[in-house]
Amino acid sequence: MKSLVIYTTRSGNTKAIAEAIAETMRGRGDVELFDADLAPSPLPESDLIFIGGPTERHKLTPSMSRFLDGLAPGSLRGTATAAFDTRVQWPRFLSGSAADDIANRLRAADARIVAQPESFFVRVDHELGYLLEPGELTRAATWAAEVADQVNVEVAVG
Repeated sequence: MKSLVIYTTRSGNTKAIAEAIAETMRGRGDVELFDADLAPSPLPESDLIFIGGPTERHKLTPSMSRFLDGLAPGSLRGTATAAFDTRVQWPRFLSGSAADDIANRLRAADARIVAQPESFFVRVDHELGYLLEPGELTRAATWAAEVADQVNVEVAVG
């Protein structure tokens, strides 16, 4: 399976989640990891694309918005995709979710969404800033494996 993992980050937490996802996918085939600002256009051919970024003020970061705005309508037609974000562990209606916004933009590019948008949680440390909650890297790896398994099942059935 050929996978892409594309992310934006501010404090390094989303990059750490993206790296955990990429490491999981390396056990299943080729994977390329890109910061959204450095991702090639058009994107390389792939079987599965993970795209994620931090949630800021209920929204996407400007960098992720630019990346997604650069996807031509229909450019991901039929491509299996999954969206993720990092955010504080508040109810979605309070924190917002970049993953939800990413999934909506992927649909506009005719991508096939293969998993519900997933959030990985951070906490605020007043001295150190935002830190990933314990266990989130493991949860990201598990989620990536589950998404990949879902895509493999769809390919086998299809």
